[in-house]
Amino acid sequence: MRSFRVKTIIRVLILSTCIALVTLMWNHEGWFLMRYLMIGLAVIVLVELIRYVEKTSRDLANFLLAIKHKDFTFSSALEHRGKAFEELKAAFTEIIHSFQHLRAEKESHYQYLQNVVEHVSVALICYSESGKIELMNQAAKNLLNRPYMSNIQSLGRVNPELLATIESLQHGQRQLLRTAITEDLHSIALQATEFKLQEKHFKLISLQDIHSELDEKEIDTWQKLIRVLTHEIMNSVTPIVSLSKVVSTLMTDEQGQRLAMNTIEEEDADDILESIRVIESRSKGLLHFVHAYRNLTRAQKANVTLVTAEELLDRVCLLLSPELDKRMIVVHREASSEVSFTADAQLIEQVLINLIKNAMEALEGRDHPQIWLSSGLTNDQRPFLRVRDNGPGIEEEYIDKIYIPFFTTKKKGSGIGLSLSRQIMRQHGGSIHFQLHPEGGTSFLLVF
Repeated sequence: MRSFRVKTIIRVLILSTCIALVTLMWNHEGWFLMRYLMIGLAVIVLVELIRYVEKTSRDLANFLLAIKHKDFTFSSALEHRGKAFEELKAAFTEIIHSFQHLRAEKESHYQYLQNVVEHVSVALICYSESGKIELMNQAAKNLLNRPYMSNIQSLGRVNPELLATIESLQHGQRQLLRTAITEDLHSIALQATEFKLQEKHFKLISLQDIHSELDEKEIDTWQKLIRVLTHEIMNSVTPIVSLSKVVSTLMTDEQGQRLAMNTIEEEDADDILESIRVIESRSKGLLHFVHAYRNLTRAQKANVTLVTAEELLDRVCLLLSPELDKRMIVVHREASSEVSFTADAQLIEQVLINLIKNAMEALEGRDHPQIWLSSGLTNDQRPFLRVRDNGPGIEEEYIDKIYIPFFTTKKKGSGIGLSLSRQIMRQHGGSIHFQLHPEGGTSFLLVF
């Protein structure tokens, strides 16, 4: 096989020969026909030389078009060009192999992610601006009882309320929806994420049916509440029943007949009176317990206004200052006048009072008792109030019980303070949670 160089030289020599012959024949009248024949031959050779040289450019263009159309079976026509094109041919081959490897790797990653998406138990639906569903995993198909949906509007035939909720969700928003799908009640936690890919906007919705988890949590909460209620009621009823039996015994004879008042001994009369007083005391305690339960279940309706954190904390400190001074507790305030939120000021004051009083009781007997009151913004720019003390903290065995109604470790506590505080925060669309510090003390955070 002749190399590109040899073929090019041959064509150049033929072209040079034609030009030289044309030059020699130009002044000879008898060579008129041959002269123009040589000119035609020179033009043909020149065109062929240009076409032959430009063939490499055409191969390169075809190679790039093959990559554009993802045709990795392209083979450049460089097999018979000689050693001069070995490096170019090797480069072409290496690039094609690299693209083939990238394509295979991309396909394997796609299959991997597809398997992950199908494996997760959370239902996922992704659709474009036009409503076309680009992704719908098996969990979503099972939840909606639909093997296939091409457009998000098709969800309206399954559950219009669910479709309206999905369309109203903004980026990063979460919402809990209780609704029926194919006659089954579901508690669905929804979350939306919006993103842009290749100049197209997409919306990814995750749907998690937490109905069974909520049922289990509700049952567990009821069991804890019933245990506390049983404990409190038994603490009052048991001595009432016992003392009533004692009074009955002291006031009746062996046949169960009532004794005459003048026949009852002085000592027995004193025992009867004392027993009645104890019964009265325990009955009042039980009545107080019932009132506390009613207060818990009849939380006031929030009347929200714009509240400034600094002013709110100042009012609470002024209200509790006599008791704080009496206990010699130092209060540190780090409230910002720029932090404000919409809330019912009186209800939030009650929550802060409950938390500060709990902190004061936790600080009894502590050296250098201190309470920190502060405000600020969370990482997601939500206002918060914090109450922190340097007390002994919450014992580990009580951590999962502190929000249970009527549970208390204090002798005179009703056990509804934290429960009522959490209920008030939920009314405001916020939350309350605590943190134990390694150096000692507890923080309660109110997030709005």
